[in-house]
Amino acid sequence: MDIDGNPGNIDHPTPTTVKVKVGKKRGPRPGKREKKLKIKLTAKENSNSMAVSEDEEEPEPTIEEHLILRLPEGQLCEKLHEYVKKREIPEDVKLNFKDNRRGYFSIDGERHEVTLVDLPTIIESQKTLDKKQFYKIADISQMLVVDGASMEPLAPQTQGRNHEPFMYPHGLTPPMKWARKRRFRKKLSKRAIEEVEKEVERLLEEDAAAENVIYDVVDCREEEMESDGGTQGLISDEDSESDAELEAAIDRDLEELDEEADDEDDDDEDDDEDEDSDDEDEETGQTGEIEQKQQEIIEIKQAIERKNRDLLTAPNAILKKRFEITIENLKKELTLKEAHLKELMK
Repeated sequence: MDIDGNPGNIDHPTPTTVKVKVGKKRGPRPGKREKKLKIKLTAKENSNSMAVSEDEEEPEPTIEEHLILRLPEGQLCEKLHEYVKKREIPEDVKLNFKDNRRGYFSIDGERHEVTLVDLPTIIESQKTLDKKQFYKIADISQMLVVDGASMEPLAPQTQGRNHEPFMYPHGLTPPMKWARKRRFRKKLSKRAIEEVEKEVERLLEEDAAAENVIYDVVDCREEEMESDGGTQGLISDEDSESDAELEAAIDRDLEELDEEADDEDDDDEDDDEDEDSDDEDEETGQTGEIEQKQQEIIEIKQAIERKNRDLLTAPNAILKKRFEITIENLKKELTLKEAHLKELMK
């Protein structure tokens, strides 16, 4: 439309059409071979292949495990102790297992049944070279029990259905008897846990559904006083006697205080004499301290000499380093003691 409202001539763009022609799929021409592409993969030799194969062929590292061998008291135990002290264990001393837990221990042609049990706690194994310094090697959690060596305590463990048959109930020493029962808390059954959870849920639901909640604060001290009230009538006579004794004791103390006040004047006169005696005591105390310091210096010098001898006979570098550190500390302490002694002697 133009400005006056009359319809005018409007130019409409002419539509354009695109034609797409799809040709038929042509088959292979007769008498002509199709081309095929073949891909052949060849493994390229790598210099690292030899290194990888060598790593794979390396044996796995051995794992060191320590066990405790418990033998019955008697000739067998003493004989094995002698072998260990001499460090000459014969070839007939062997240990073989039938399964993971049971086996036999043979010594001097005799075969003894052996059971592998789990100890209630972990025990550290240590070694020493000079019977002074100890080094931890491993943690021990199992023990081999030879037949006749404290196998009686295993009977109660095997009676129940839930007990493991190879869990040893005791430790190695008498104070650790029944350690597994006394030291560790018993496991709750799944049924008991579920019942407790249900009861807690029930109480929470009842609390949420309650229209009015009243809280009562209870003082436990009042209950204790009420419980003690029944016994007060029984000891009333004793309380009256004790009160009379207490009054008499107070009177005696007051009389003693009066006597002490009278004696204070006499004590003031004796103070001058005590000061003179204190000076003499200080001199004697100083001489005693000097003698004590001299004795300590002598002991430190002797300790340094001992550590120097140990340093010369130390079997490895670790012990030598420890002895050197100890000697240095002793020398520092010696210098401090000597300086203090010089100050006292001035």
